[in-house]
Amino acid sequence: MKRTSMLSACLFLVVLLTASVALSQTSAEYKSKIAVINKEMAKDMIEGNMEKTLALYTDDAISMPSNEPMREGIAAIRKASEEMAKTGWKCEAFEANTLKVMVNGKEITEIGTYKMSMTMPGMDMPMDDNGKYLTVWEKQKDGSLKMKIEIWNSDINPMSKMKPMN
Repeated sequence: MKRTSMLSACLFLVVLLTASVALSQTSAEYKSKIAVINKEMAKDMIEGNMEKTLALYTDDAISMPSNEPMREGIAAIRKASEEMAKTGWKCEAFEANTLKVMVNGKEITEIGTYKMSMTMPGMDMPMDDNGKYLTVWEKQKDGSLKMKIEIWNSDINPMSKMKPMN
């Protein structure tokens, strides 16, 4: 009986270690895949290619931008993007740094940090921002990834930029 228990315990450990290695490889593979998507998205943002950027979202995506209302669905995300483009806002530089990827079935959660530089008409110098983000990617039937949920927050406190009134 003891021998059977020992063999079962050893077999369990081997299966557990094998599964753990397989999951970490999958996370590493997704991390590489997401890094490629993020670089392409940064290029599209800088070039002002809104259609290519919007193509990365699922139809029912949810976007939760820093200091703005939540947007539900691709139509709402598109409308907000078009309104921002009308203001003359331009992304000059964008860099995403994926820190962690967690795989749960067809959903892949990415946690990272970002740095960006942007301009608007009337600005003398570009404005820099940096912060953190969380993206839930959804694996599509063709193996591609699309954004299902995104949230980002600036590390720069907007209150620190305000000048006290005298």
